[in-house]
Amino acid sequence: MDLTALNDPDLLLGLWRGTIKCYEPDMRDSWDWKVLVGKVWETHGVTVAMATPYIPSSFGRVPRNPAEKINTGYKAWEYLLYIFGLGPALLRSILPEKYWLNYCKFVRGIHLLYQLKLSPEHIQEGHRLLCEFHLRFEGLYVQRRADRIHFLRHSIHLLTHIAPETIRAGPLSCYAQWIMETAIGNLGDEIRQDKDPYANIAQRGVLRAQINSIVAMMPHVLLSERDATRIPHGARDLGEGYILLQACQPTAIDVSGPEADAIMALWEAKGWPNKDRWPRAVRRWARLRLPNGQLARSCWNESRSLGNLRRTTVVKVSYTFCAVDCSIFAEVQYFFRLTFGDEVHSLAVVSVFSSPDCNLLHQSFQTVYACHYQGANALLAIDIKQIQSVVSMIPYFKVTPDGELKTPETEYFLMEKMGLDVTLLLGEEEEDEGPDEDDMYADELR
Repeated sequence: MDLTALNDPDLLLGLWRGTIKCYEPDMRDSWDWKVLVGKVWETHGVTVAMATPYIPSSFGRVPRNPAEKINTGYKAWEYLLYIFGLGPALLRSILPEKYWLNYCKFVRGIHLLYQLKLSPEHIQEGHRLLCEFHLRFEGLYVQRRADRIHFLRHSIHLLTHIAPETIRAGPLSCYAQWIMETAIGNLGDEIRQDKDPYANIAQRGVLRAQINSIVAMMPHVLLSERDATRIPHGARDLGEGYILLQACQPTAIDVSGPEADAIMALWEAKGWPNKDRWPRAVRRWARLRLPNGQLARSCWNESRSLGNLRRTTVVKVSYTFCAVDCSIFAEVQYFFRLTFGDEVHSLAVVSVFSSPDCNLLHQSFQTVYACHYQGANALLAIDIKQIQSVVSMIPYFKVTPDGELKTPETEYFLMEKMGLDVTLLLGEEEEDEGPDEDDMYADELR
């Protein structure tokens, strides 16, 4: 995966920018794929940078403007988010269709295989897409020409071995280079003295292996310093890894008409009592810690923030529609709780994004999920435990052939964090950078 995150993006960008070596009798002017040049390349770089505020902080380091920073230490994780997250949507209006479609096969294949848990169907589909990408890559770019044989790097051929090696050796997360480097770094940090460092780190490795074996056999036993039962002051442990975090309004505040309708629809569907006695007011909560370690914030929280937070209000929600389980994407307006005697329900009001452009989703091999934000016209009340993860919805910026930028009004495209289940192996939680509680509800107390 490390080679895929660096070598293949470098090759593709070198082709599209026309910076890769060219040997006679080949000529760069004959390359119809060389489109990331001049003003188009500069504007495309701007669209990548403009996506930064919409990418949650749990996604890690965001890609910088490639037109300015691609040659100044662009990191592997930046390439990963750029090429496999932003690229399919942002490059659609730039790349000729045949090159874009082949690129989407590459992205989809990597998405399927870059997971901790893989089904046989995912492995088969991922292998098929990467093999088709490899074969089509030769036909589109190399074209059986000896002067272009250097286009076909080893990393391209390596793609056809990912699925078979996954079957033989397990998911890539078990032996990827950066996973190994992280483990070595963690073991090195545990060394308390510099005497016999190699023997010391070897013993730390043995101890780590023993602890991992015990945890695998008895997962309910806590052997780490991290106490799963410890929660921040004022928070509410909802069970199953969900923790509701401050700030919280000290008194119930009236909700809007559409919000009340959404809450009442859920109230009636659940058959809860006393619906006629509800004063149409709730105490809003600001943040929610998810079982995967991500932090979901509400629009109520971020609108009162004193800093420039990266947007963490858009979530993936499990939802049942017409007896069919599916996933929808929505922006959290706020969290709240309803109490009926000893029975407490933790809920959220969300604004649901529209259904995706099905034709584009199919054409792009499931890599471009384009939809529209519907605001107060699509409010829904849900149980907090229906929230699965924090995702990114980015305005669908488009670059014209002349290099002009088109900014959409309501159209967005989806980006989920690649390998989210892999990052759970680190056992880390997103840092809580929320504002002070007093600042949060000072206006409600006036």
